[in-house]
Amino acid sequence: MVSQFRKSPLALFVTSFVSLTASATVLAQQAEQEAHEHEDTEVIVVTASPLNRTALESAQPISVMAGDELREQHAHTLGETLAHEPGVNATHFAGVASSPIIRGLDGPRVKITQNGLDSGDVSRGSPDHAVTTETSVAQQIEIFRGPATLLYGSGAIGGVVNVVDNRIAQELTGGTNGFYGTKFDSASNLREGTAGFTADHKNTVWHFDAFKRRSDDYQVPEFTNDEGETTNEIENSFIDAQGANVGVSYIFDNGYLGASYGRLEQQYGIPGHGHGEEEHGEEEHEESAGVEEHTEVGPFADMWQNRIQVHGGWLNPFTNIERVELRYGFTDYQHQEIEDGEPSTTFTNNLHELRLTANHQALFGWEGAFGYHYFDQAQEAFGEEAYTPNSTTTKHGLFWLLERNIDALNWQVGARVEDVDVNDYSFTPVSASVGFTYPLIPGMQLSTNLSHAQRAPSANELLSNGAHLATQTYEIGLAYSVHEEAEHAYHIEPADVAPEVEVSNNIDIGLHLDYSHFHMDWNVFYNRVNDFVYGAFTGINSVDIEAEGEHNDGDVHDHAEGLPVISYVQRNVDLYGYELSTRYEFNEQWQLHGFSDYVRAKVRDGGENLPRIPSQRIGAELRYAADRWETKLGYTWYNKQTYVAPLEEKTDSFGLVNAQLNWFPQALAAHNISLYFKAENLTDELGYVHSSFLKEDAPMRGRNFSIGLRGEF
Repeated sequence: MVSQFRKSPLALFVTSFVSLTASATVLAQQAEQEAHEHEDTEVIVVTASPLNRTALESAQPISVMAGDELREQHAHTLGETLAHEPGVNATHFAGVASSPIIRGLDGPRVKITQNGLDSGDVSRGSPDHAVTTETSVAQQIEIFRGPATLLYGSGAIGGVVNVVDNRIAQELTGGTNGFYGTKFDSASNLREGTAGFTADHKNTVWHFDAFKRRSDDYQVPEFTNDEGETTNEIENSFIDAQGANVGVSYIFDNGYLGASYGRLEQQYGIPGHGHGEEEHGEEEHEESAGVEEHTEVGPFADMWQNRIQVHGGWLNPFTNIERVELRYGFTDYQHQEIEDGEPSTTFTNNLHELRLTANHQALFGWEGAFGYHYFDQAQEAFGEEAYTPNSTTTKHGLFWLLERNIDALNWQVGARVEDVDVNDYSFTPVSASVGFTYPLIPGMQLSTNLSHAQRAPSANELLSNGAHLATQTYEIGLAYSVHEEAEHAYHIEPADVAPEVEVSNNIDIGLHLDYSHFHMDWNVFYNRVNDFVYGAFTGINSVDIEAEGEHNDGDVHDHAEGLPVISYVQRNVDLYGYELSTRYEFNEQWQLHGFSDYVRAKVRDGGENLPRIPSQRIGAELRYAADRWETKLGYTWYNKQTYVAPLEEKTDSFGLVNAQLNWFPQALAAHNISLYFKAENLTDELGYVHSSFLKEDAPMRGRNFSIGLRGEF
């Protein structure tokens, strides 16, 4: 047992953590001897926290992507945009609808917000449903790793991704400013344009932004999919998206009040979604006889969203209250899956959300903020793939966050109680956390955070009962159980055991080093979860099921080969791992960056591994910066994933070589013009993503060259 632990990746990195702490003490002593005043670069305030902390000041691991880094990493999906952040992976649904995975957790455990309010889509329920946040017009993206339930409720038990933009200004901008940009690539024939501006008029601030994006099916190294077909293109992976936002704010002496409206429209292919193709393929070909060019169009998603937000803030409105902030959002959303030119399945979501937060003056030395959070969501699904019934989710939450400096220790505590109703099911999740930051020596800071978080199961996890062709599975929720009636004959019945809240107890330990030439952020975490909800493969085929009930009429034999059956279960699990990012500056021109992350997830009482857990990654990047240009060369290794769940296949390792050149023309310096060239996967490596439901059908894109331009005024 001891020898096995010593060989584990986590054990090796914990040992390294201790040794690096010791070596960092030597570095700190050397740094103190240098006659060098070093300014901290962590100056971006995390807007998702009402206590106005920077990422460095938080006991919970937080990272912020902004500025040039955000522009360079921006992709069509939020998951692909953040996929290179330590601790963050992507579901990689062929790049058309990829969502973030934080520390191995995704779906209903990772909250996606736009300016602090829920994105209002149905992306948490299925990997083929796109996240409706748009990163090309964003100001910054804030990533909370680990439970962030105090502000955002039980849906944030795994983390939060908050996309921040300038739709509603909180202060006058001092005139007119804006941005514009364009981007093209070779692997998918991408064409993208973005533009936006903000302008003052007396006491009002007006904002407008828009984007347009189109791409074709993307290219990959030649491979053979799970149906035995050899190809170098992911069929039906096209994208056609556009959106616009307008906002206005009124700025008064002690605050602001503003509103915004956004419209988003997307059409994108659903790769690997084979339903109906065999049945209608011949008919489609005959109708197209005589046409010079024929492009077979498979099932695709047609999605739109209308979003209204109202924000307000008031300074010192009452005695002992320093600030009050109001945020309200309403979203109207529809997602249709189109087959043979007709909607086969329609999903809708109407969401009202309200958050009221008040910062109070110090109580016995503790500064803090308290508030109320209301969430009301109505989801409907109808059509041949409506595998969940209509549901209404209502939440009421009360929270309180406190902070105090005691000598060098900065203590951060908080608590939240919530009432959750999902159709006929009621839950009362309670969450709390305590953490601190402590400067060990100059240039070295230790952070520790303990959290207890509870999550009510989502509507999909509770009520699913039907074929889910996007994941090529048949899903059965916690409200049902499967009983064997005879050989190859199974029956679905209401479950005998009531679902429980999911309970997470998590510890984070972080070390931050910040010296004149060397920087490092290291986090180690351990998450002990009781009644963890996940979909487990049963080994049953859907053709052997006879179902009955209001939602499922028993007709599960539409697919000749059937689908593997996944049944949602609750087990006690452990998740642990690390995130590491480093930077060494040789001189003013040369820098070496590195990162690595790892997560291990397994059932406590049986030792089985959880499904689709991302593999370990290790990456390095060498950068050179001149006066008007910079270049980067990097390599990322994706380790082989051998810790697989029952009936899950292992995934081979692979490595990607990337390069980039950024140019800032002197003649256009007044407009802050930047032109960049990127080369991704230079060696055209075939890479399968273990966390993807389409692992065998949609590997990572092949060699890709892109060019982009961005300017400001």
